[in-house]
Amino acid sequence: MFQIKTVGIFKIAPAAAAAALLLAACGGGSSDGGSKAGGPPKAGGTLTVALAGDPVSIDPRAVTPLVREVSRPIVDSLLALDPATKKPVPWLAESFKANADATEFTFKLRSGVTFSDGTPLTAKVVKDNFDDVIANKAKAAGSTSVSLLEQGGYKGTDAPDEHTVVQHFAKPYPTWPLWAAGTAFGILAPKTLALPVADRFDKIVGTGPFVLQSYTRNSQVVLTKRKGYGWAPQNAKHDGDAYLDKVVYKVITEPSVRTGALKTGQVQLAGALNPSDIAPVRRAGFSIVAQRNPRLAEGLVVTGADRAPLDDAAVRQALVKAVDTGQIRDTLLTPEWGVPNSVVTGAVVGHADESALLKPDQKAAAALLDKAGWVPGGDGIRAKGGKRLTLSLGWLDRGNPWDQPLVELVTAQYKKIGVELKPQLATAAQSVEALKAHKWDLFLSGVAGGLDAGVSLLGTFSTAPPNFYNVQDAPLQPLLAKQATTTDEAARAKILADAQQRIISQGLYTPLVEDTAVVAVGKKVHGFALDADSRLPTLQDVWLS
Repeated sequence: MFQIKTVGIFKIAPAAAAAALLLAACGGGSSDGGSKAGGPPKAGGTLTVALAGDPVSIDPRAVTPLVREVSRPIVDSLLALDPATKKPVPWLAESFKANADATEFTFKLRSGVTFSDGTPLTAKVVKDNFDDVIANKAKAAGSTSVSLLEQGGYKGTDAPDEHTVVQHFAKPYPTWPLWAAGTAFGILAPKTLALPVADRFDKIVGTGPFVLQSYTRNSQVVLTKRKGYGWAPQNAKHDGDAYLDKVVYKVITEPSVRTGALKTGQVQLAGALNPSDIAPVRRAGFSIVAQRNPRLAEGLVVTGADRAPLDDAAVRQALVKAVDTGQIRDTLLTPEWGVPNSVVTGAVVGHADESALLKPDQKAAAALLDKAGWVPGGDGIRAKGGKRLTLSLGWLDRGNPWDQPLVELVTAQYKKIGVELKPQLATAAQSVEALKAHKWDLFLSGVAGGLDAGVSLLGTFSTAPPNFYNVQDAPLQPLLAKQATTTDEAARAKILADAQQRIISQGLYTPLVEDTAVVAVGKKVHGFALDADSRLPTLQDVWLS
């Protein structure tokens, strides 16, 4: 099982948490940056950030869509990811290494690191954090921290001395350093670990550059600068205290109200913008930072490959060729969004450019259907043996203003080749039942996965139980299994590329949109950039003029 990442930054769709768990069970981009100012960074001031929903908890291991945004400045991890390279770099660990088969990882901790309550960071505290994850896994269904440890067959953490941490896995786990850098593995102070999990939501103590001052549910989160910070990630612009005195996250659920708060100066940073609001916000003097989310591309996953008509590869391939993703982007979104060229977005480690297989070609799509025996009817919809070429599509309202128009546009594109698409809007709970019952032919997916292509592909296209997407492609499975344990980077990249090529060439998935994080940044905000996961960074380098 793989935890699902939320789509877009500062964003929470209706029933988002339930939808995320449903899908778990079953980059690049442009940036015009923050405005530039002369002179060195200045200390002081309060940064006010608009959140599209309540984070529910500040515990970095909580299963909530927005916890990542508010907990990252409070907790540090053993490693960080360089946004440019997606490579792990030192953070709390000054170095790390793996054994030959990537089943054992050794981290050497930095000296002099303390939690905000003065407690020193030691290897035993790190061990206690990972022991705590396992001890509380029954209370954390769907947790990223639990699922990622289990993925490698986690056996335990040792602390042979005060500054050495050794972690053991039952099978090769070459991607572990990537996951160890995540907020879900942020190191918590002993004071926090001593509390029951349910009581930690507003009592998080970490080693980060900011300290939690207060959390008022459905209202705001307030962080203050931690003095004496001196162990920023290797890729940070400076190593000392944060420049900002305070960060205030305000919960503003309505997109139009968030946009209004930007224009009136109530907030200086906001994400989850409606595409139609981007140009007006930019005209109002805000910079727009846009970066592709490292996930699956939003798209249609085939869930009816075990029955007609989608048991025929030609029909599935026709669906891929019929879609014009450029038209989708240009009609429904803005240039900040990417046009997909693979199953995963270009921000994912292991992404392979499969654009040659994704060129829209409705003539070729029609020819495939002709060859498969589907003949156009009087109303344009094809038929074979007296049965119309009708496909059911399940989809969730994820809170995107473009979701309904996206479904309508794809329906129109399919109609041009003689395919009748019948969309069915469902709740998360209804989707669980429908997928279990194999009710639909297609499902609108795209919030699954994470920074590594292997996780995204294995979590969606594996035939292993529970196989909620009813995947039927047996030749794909050895590729998915082999990539998970291949330690040679080049060899693994080739396997991942082969897997992406097979998924598209067999018509198992039709990419539609490269989901993108879009953030408005006030002209007095400097040093802001999204992190490698296209989420809010530690904010340690951000300053106000």
